[in-house]
Amino acid sequence: MTTTQHPTNAAIITANMMAIRYRLFRALEAVRFSCKAMKAENQDLAIGFILDVERQLPECEALYRTIVMLHRSRNSIEQNEVRS
Repeated sequence: MTTTQHPTNAAIITANMMAIRYRLFRALEAVRFSCKAMKAENQDLAIGFILDVERQLPECEALYRTIVMLHRSRNSIEQNEVRS
């Protein structure tokens, strides 16, 4: 089965994937610094580093849901085109 993607949808999906990658990288970096702070017995600093992760993860989920919705809508569009 071959899947084709509307160029606009493909560009949006790609951009959203890159945005997820960037946010996850930032979250990973925050956790890495947080672990170093904990090893240095500085819990306040460790928590400070990871506070932003609380915002980043829901953003990743929203981007993921957009990607899946665009992917699934492609199938609906293709089915409607076949029927026409």
